[in-house]
Amino acid sequence: MNGSLEHEAMLDLVAVAALGSLPADDLRIVTLHLATCAECRAEYDALRPAADAVGLIAEEPIDTLRSARMKKRLLAAIGPAGGVRRGSSPSGLIWSSSLVAAAAVVFALVSTVQDIRLRSDLANAQRTTAQLQTRVAETQRTNENERDMLADLFAANAKRYTVPNGEVVASGSHVYFALRALPALPKGKVYQAWTLAKGAKTVAPSVTFTPNATGSAIVQLPANATSLAAVALSVEPEGGSKAPTSKPTFIQPLS
Repeated sequence: MNGSLEHEAMLDLVAVAALGSLPADDLRIVTLHLATCAECRAEYDALRPAADAVGLIAEEPIDTLRSARMKKRLLAAIGPAGGVRRGSSPSGLIWSSSLVAAAAVVFALVSTVQDIRLRSDLANAQRTTAQLQTRVAETQRTNENERDMLADLFAANAKRYTVPNGEVVASGSHVYFALRALPALPKGKVYQAWTLAKGAKTVAPSVTFTPNATGSAIVQLPANATSLAAVALSVEPEGGSKAPTSKPTFIQPLS
């Protein structure tokens, strides 16, 4: 047997040694060889983590590449007919049935790794699909809300009240602030809407907002327009206030 074939056989032995299933006599030969052969030592170091994963398969991630390499080595050692290859080890020994058992373990390991990867890929795909469906649903809701808002703002029967820098629009049960050219806010300040319920003596806090770069904002108040006597707007600290802390920009009765 030439040197190349002997070295290839040694690489097969290294795979079994990495799995811990090599007979004692051959293990001594492999150990001595590893001390002088950098290529075989690198192969052993590469395959050992895959062998260690046999006992940890339910707990640790497994390297499919190294498991597959070990499987390839063991297949080469066993031979195409399923019998142990003779005369291929430097010791000239016939390997024991432990090699066949070792190969079976590695084959099972590789199959399990592939199954885990497939299940992981499926789970990732399902998560991605769910995220996309959520985004689509959110976009649809946003579009529906914008269409409803536009319908309210331009409805023929909507009530419109002129206020500084815009209008208050009451359409059915909805009330909006349609504002433009609002003064720029000081740092740490926001605009806050206020509502006065029919029969109430004090205003209640409503939504806060900041206009866009041109000072424009269209804001829907959450209160039912039919239950309100008036609405107002003021400048408040970020986070809003429980009661107005500045002079209102406007107070508009809804009548």
